[in-house]
This record gives sequence, C-alpha cells and structure tokens, in this order.
Amino acid sequence: MPRSRIAFACLAALLALTAGCGSEPSASVDTAALDPGNYPSAPRDLSALRTADSGAVRESIRLGGLVPLPMDLDSRLVYGRTNFAGHHYTARNPPYRGSGISNLENFGEQVPGLVAGWHTGGSRRVSRNLGLDVSVALLRFTTPEQATHAMHVLADKGIEKYPPKQTLEIPGYPTGRTYLSTYDSVQSWTAQGDYLLWAFVSDGLATPPDPAPLLTVAKKLFDRQFELLDGFTPTPINDLADTPVDDLLARTLAAERPGTLDDVTGVYTVPTALHLESRPDLTRRAFEDAAVDLIAYAGTRVYRAGDSAGAARLTAALAAQVPPGYDPIAGPPGLPDTRCFREDPGPPQSARIILEHRCYFSYDRYVAEVTAHQPQDLAQRASAQYLLLAHGSAG
Repeated sequence: MPRSRIAFACLAALLALTAGCGSEPSASVDTAALDPGNYPSAPRDLSALRTADSGAVRESIRLGGLVPLPMDLDSRLVYGRTNFAGHHYTARNPPYRGSGISNLENFGEQVPGLVAGWHTGGSRRVSRNLGLDVSVALLRFTTPEQATHAMHVLADKGIEKYPPKQTLEIPGYPTGRTYLSTYDSVQSWTAQGDYLLWAFVSDGLATPPDPAPLLTVAKKLFDRQFELLDGFTPTPINDLADTPVDDLLARTLAAERPGTLDDVTGVYTVPTALHLESRPDLTRRAFEDAAVDLIAYAGTRVYRAGDSAGAARLTAALAAQVPPGYDPIAGPPGLPDTRCFREDPGPPQSARIILEHRCYFSYDRYVAEVTAHQPQDLAQRASAQYLLLAHGSAG
C-alpha cells in the first residue's frame, strides 16, 4: 500500500479511537511548578504589530486564504511546500532571486508597488520531480499599471535566464506571458487588475512530454483564482497598520526573528494555514474533526478547536503526522500529557548536532505546538506556552 494511503488510514483510525476519549480530563498540571525560564508567562502586548509592515503581512495572510490549494485543483497534489517558513511576500520581503516568480536582484527597484503576496505549491509525491507539480504566487500591487509592468519585467528576466522552447497561451488569458520551458514545463505570468498571478506546472514523469494537460491545470488555477479575487475586498493601503489582530496571537511566544521572511507571525484561518502543512489533506481532515477555526503562528503555534474534546483529538492527530525521522521522547517536567519528539541525529559517522525537538499538548479548547533545538529550552518554552494558555481565560 502506498505511504500516502497508509498515513491517511492511520490518521482515520486515530481519529476514530480518540473520538470516544477526547472529553476525558487531562492529568492535572501544577502551574506553580512549571519553569518558563526567561520566557513570558502572561499574554504579550500586540501594539508593536500596529505598523504598516506588519499590516502588509496580515494582508498577505488574507490573500493566502484566497489562493487555491493545489490539492483542490487536482486531488493527487497532496504534498505541500514546507521547505520555507513564510509564504508571504511584502515590499519589505519581496520575492527573492531564484524564487520561481522572480530572478531579479533588486525586486523593489525594478518592480515597484508591491503591497502583499502569497506563494504556495503542491506535488503528487514527496519528490516534486516524480509526477505532477504546481507552484503558485499571487502578488497585489498598488495599481493595475504596476501589476502589468511587473508581469513584463519578471517574464522578460525569466526567459532571459532560462530561454523557453516556445510561447504558449492559457485559454482565456491571451494577454498573459506563458511559455513552454526547456524541460517541458508550463510557466505563466498573468496580470489582471492590481494582481499578478504566476504559475509553474510540470510533470517529470510525462512520456512523451505534452503541454496540453499542463495548460489545463494552469487554466483551472487561473479561473479559480480570479473568480475568488472578484469577491475579495482589499484593505486600503493607508489602513494596513490598523487591520485587526486577534488576541489569540498574544498567547503565543514571539517569533525569534521578527520582520524576516521566516517570521510567519499572524492569525490564520484554516484555508490559509493549510498552505503551511506538509500533508494538507490529512491536516484538513484533522481540523474538520476538531472544528478548528483559527491558528496563531509566531514563535509557537496555537490551534483553536471547537471544544476541549476536539483539542484532545487534534493533539493526537498532529502527533501522528510528525514526519519520518523523529523519535518519541519524554515530555517536559510537569506536563504529563505532552506528546514530544526529537529529530533523529542520523548515522554516527554523519550525525547532526543541531536537532529539532517538538511537543504538542492541549489546554481547554487549545492545542499548542512548541519547538526548540535544546531539551532544556524546549521544557521552558513548553512551560511558558502552557502558562500563556492558562493565564486568565483564553476566550
């Protein structure tokens, strides 16, 4: 049986098993005995996020909720993109050279007017070269003229660096810049209104190579994306700093590298959050079972389930999805129901020194995911995160 089917079957069985016991009370936690070290144990002030830069990130997260998941275009595309932390683009952190959509050294100088953006992708198998693979980026600009300018600059630079075999056209999008690459992939930059949509569709196992099915996938993506944008009301640029920040974010630990492209700080709806998952199909099932509506991302993650029983089931489901190469370890002192794992160091002759440690636990209707590179730091971060959730009422 393929690994993807095994994983899905295991998750389904796990959800069924935990459905009857999710409402059981967790072991009592003596909060006075927890050691958060120097990490905060009370919700933080979010006023520092009331800036135009942070507002642009929040607008990017809103856009992310409109970008179609590749698996919703083709149900076989169940492997997501986790080779980067942040999926957002802003004027402060625009597409970098070699990101697919861009091969520019100085994006902002050559392509002005970027407000917000989102990128994602999905593939049929873990290795993107083994079958159908789709990469997507959606950028919002200040004006339609800037979006069109960006389309031409980015396409010109792209085909200069990687000369295509021929020009193509996605049916219904004659003004787009679409090409068949040297390796028989379809790549397109298409502007519409204030938005620029980029797509790269490939199938490394297609024999013989045929652009027609790739164009069909691209058209399905473009049709769906622009349909969703028709119902979207963008935040006026002057109002970005004032966009709301859900208080759930105050109950996470702050990001370690704030303001960078790796900083994913924000409160995500389920459609946006699924872009950050390695197996969005399995995670969507777990979210639906637990009635998750919001996920706060920062230095830790907090998932809000429908109730405490759902949170218990979600904890088990997330632990079941820990990728291969992680071994179960004991939880931090004082947190008996925590599910923790450590990255396997590998063979002795090439053992890794820096290993990721991660823990999952629930408190009331909330599930926390905490990571660190050292066991003591993990224990302190997990203790702090528990205290953050237990402080007053998380609502």
